[in-house]
Amino acid sequence: MRLPVARLAFLGSLVASLSFGSTGGAFAADGAASSASNDAAAGYVIAQRLFRERKFDETIVALDAFLALHPRDARALVLRGDAKADLGQNELALKDYNVAIGIAPEYQYAYVTRCETRLQLDDTSGALADCNTAVRLDPTDALAYEDRADVQFARETYDLALADYDKAIEAGRSSAYVFAARCDSERLVGKRERARADCEKALALDPKSRRGLWARARIALLEQRYVDGIADLNAYIVQNPRASDTAYYFRGLAYNRIMSYRQALDDLHTYVQRRPSDADGYKERAVARYGVGDKEGALADLGIAQSSYRKAADGAAAERVAEMLRAIAAGKPPPP
Repeated sequence: MRLPVARLAFLGSLVASLSFGSTGGAFAADGAASSASNDAAAGYVIAQRLFRERKFDETIVALDAFLALHPRDARALVLRGDAKADLGQNELALKDYNVAIGIAPEYQYAYVTRCETRLQLDDTSGALADCNTAVRLDPTDALAYEDRADVQFARETYDLALADYDKAIEAGRSSAYVFAARCDSERLVGKRERARADCEKALALDPKSRRGLWARARIALLEQRYVDGIADLNAYIVQNPRASDTAYYFRGLAYNRIMSYRQALDDLHTYVQRRPSDADGYKERAVARYGVGDKEGALADLGIAQSSYRKAADGAAAERVAEMLRAIAAGKPPPP
């Protein structure tokens, strides 16, 4: 996961080993400290401080000036890439990482951070290759394992993700994020008791951990503890309503299961508006619409859902919708 402070801790450990000169590559050819290298070091330290203060635009300006004089300083290129990535400029960040790796192909951290950025760009194959290289270059790097776990999670290889989260934690990662991510992986491979323990660790470290709230909510829904799930989803959504599409769906589902149909309908309206191609949203909204007495709306939603499932050749889902339609025709509520 992209964390500026963690990046700086790693980058800071390289200060003694990387060159600040304008003629060589990233690694020093000799240990002589010239006036020029001292000036360069000072410029880089200023950029580090700005980055640590999360002044990413100012960091980039400082590094632009620094790199104009020292264009082959791989460490500065990577730090500028990190600042761009933290501003959401992932394509521009990737260019800086590529140049840095071309200059210093054994620069392990460059692969770690490029892995993160490639994942943000949905290039899971490239991200996995970079994290594999990072682990090969330093098998003790906990962050590399955590990042590779994130890639495996995105690839839906949850057992491999879990193995890497385990390694990251064994190697010293102890953030709320990594325990929450491991909780989510454990949930998905059926290790629910371990998952509950990790979610509690995550939320003890950070009660507002969105990944922790999400994972714990999903466990609660699996266990039909719908009120508990709703409470966690409330806390998850309120932090970032715009980035909570799927949470609206699951909260709507939970409200349906406790027959709070009006609240379910509000959430499922939001979800369908944001994800109009997802048949599951229409199917679940049909339950809420029928629950508030809107039979025609429920039938319309089920028609859309059934058509979508048939186009996707999902016969099992289409048959579930058919069962719901038969129930409504018989004057009964549609089974969820």
